[in-house]
This record gives sequence, structure tokens and C-alpha cells, in this order.
Amino acid sequence: MQSVELNADFTENGSSTVFEKAECLSLEEITTLRQQVVHLNRNVVELENTVQLKENQLENAHRETERLSLELKKQQRCNRNLKQQLDDERFFYQKEKEHFCEEMQNHKAKCFGSTFKAQQQQQREFEKIHDGLEEENKQLRDELIEKSETTYNLCIKFLRMKHSKDSLRQKLDQLLREHLQVMADMMEKLDEARKELNIIVSEKFQEPLPMSKAKFLQVVQRNSRLVHENATLKMHIQQLTQNVEKLKSEAQKTKTINVDARTIAKLTMQCRRKHNEESTKASAPQSYSENFARQSLPVEKGLNSFSDIQPGVDNSGDAKGPARSCVKKRNRLSEMEIIDIYEKPVELCTERTRSAPEIKQSAGFR
Repeated sequence: MQSVELNADFTENGSSTVFEKAECLSLEEITTLRQQVVHLNRNVVELENTVQLKENQLENAHRETERLSLELKKQQRCNRNLKQQLDDERFFYQKEKEHFCEEMQNHKAKCFGSTFKAQQQQQREFEKIHDGLEEENKQLRDELIEKSETTYNLCIKFLRMKHSKDSLRQKLDQLLREHLQVMADMMEKLDEARKELNIIVSEKFQEPLPMSKAKFLQVVQRNSRLVHENATLKMHIQQLTQNVEKLKSEAQKTKTINVDARTIAKLTMQCRRKHNEESTKASAPQSYSENFARQSLPVEKGLNSFSDIQPGVDNSGDAKGPARSCVKKRNRLSEMEIIDIYEKPVELCTERTRSAPEIKQSAGFR
């Protein structure tokens, strides 16, 4: 009995819980269904609005189609009218064209007989003029061929002359180089002689010298001055000859010669190169002469001091006589050489040093 009661209590409790759960589920479903109904109502309202808009658009499109159909009918009517007008005008102008063609043919037939003779006469005159022009062209062509041959021959001659001139210029440059080499050797020898003279003079200054040796030193001093003056005069003569050659070359270049632009450019480049070489060559002997002049100053000062110290030497009379005669002869010779530069070529030679007739040359000047 107790078990039956317990089962009855359990069934009552279970049914009550199930009923409560069913009520909760029904309430939730009702709320969800209400939300879905609200959402569906909104969608229905939106669809009604869109349908109404589309109906309005269809009505507007129908109205536009009716308006366009009316305009199309008007345009078709206008096109038919224009086509009819064009056909009428084409027919009219075709008739006018035929009429004008007939008139032109009639005028041509009338004018052809009178103009045919004039055209034939003009054609004959043109043929005569054409023949004369062809003959003139042949003559001009022959003259041009002859002139081209002469210009070609002249160019060949000019190039040969230029080649010979270049070869002569090279020979002259070689001779000038040899001359400068000789001058450099001479200046070196003079430097060596000056050094030996300085050594001799420095050795002799320490000892008392007699009158004969003092006169000998004066003569040596005079000879060294004469040698230095001769060297400077030769350098001056060389510079003058170079200036004269430059003037002659410039005078020859100023002559007008009809040559191509390429040959003119080549000649200008060669002249520039030669001018640069000559300037470099002319700078070398000037440096040699300046060094010799600087180095000869202490020797002359020492000799002058020695001549001042020696009281027994006579500076008048015979001592000045040969010096004056040598100076006069040197001046005359330099003038004659400067005058002969314009007539004779430059001679490459080295003169020996001058000395007094009473005294022989020492070993340092040989």
C-alpha cells in the first residue's frame, strides 16, 4: 500500500512539472510568433510601397512611349516630305545638267577649229625653246666638267705643294733642333769653363799675384764678357729670324685660296701645333742665356774686386785698346749679321771664343 501511495505521489508531482514546462514553452512560442507577425506586417507594407512605385513608373513609361510614338510619326512625315523634295530637285538639276552639257559641246565645236591652229603654233615654239635650252644645258655641263677637272688638278698641285712645304718645314724644324742642341752644348761648355775659371780664380786669390798674372786675369775677364755678349747676340738673332719667318708665313696665309673646309681646318690645326712647338723651343735658349748671365756675375765681381785690389795694373793705354777694338768689331759684325738675316738662311755654326792677340787660350777655353 505504501508503494502504491508513493507512486501516486510521484505521478502527481511529475504531471505538475510537465504542465509548468508546457506553459513556459507556449509563452515563448507566442512571443516569437508575435515578433514574426510584426516582421511580416512590415514586409507587407514595404512590398505594397514598392508595388505602388513600380505602378507609377509603368504609367510614366507608358506616357513616354506614347509621346515618343507621336514624335516618331512626325519625323517620318518630315522625312517623306524631304525625300520627295530631293527627288524633285534631282530631276530638275539633271535636266539642267543635260542642257548645259549640250551648250558646252556646241561651244567646244565652235572654238576647236580656231584654237587648234594656235595650239599647234605654240607647240612648235615650245619645241624650239626646249631644243635651245637643251643645247645650253649641254654647254654648261661641259663647262662644269672642265672646271671640275681644273679644280681637281689645282687641288692636287696644292696638296703636293703643301706636302713639299711640310717636308721643308720638318727639315727646318730638324735643323732648328740641331741648332738648339748645339747652342745647349755650347752653353754647357761655357758653364764648365766658368766653373773652372771660378776654381782657378778662387785658388789664385789666396796667393799674391804678379803684374803679368793680373793682366792675364783682366784679359780673361774681357774674353768672358765677349763670349757672353756673343751668345746673347746669337740668341737675339735667332729670335729675329723666327719672327721674320712667322711674318712671312702669315703673309702667305693671308692670300685667298679656294679650298674645301676640311683642308682649311687641317691647315689651322697644323699651324697651331707648329706655333706651340716653336714657343716651347724658343723658351729653352732664353733659360740657358739667363742661367749663364746669373752664373757669370760672381766671377766678374771677383775679377773686378781683384783689379781694384791690385794697384800696379794700368787700366789705361794698351789694356783698353784691344778691348775697344774688339767691341767695335763685334758691333759691326752683329749689324752685318742682322742685315744679312733677311737675305741669307741661318747658318748653324759655333764660333770659338775670342781672346787677346798677346795671350794664348788656356786649357779651359779649348
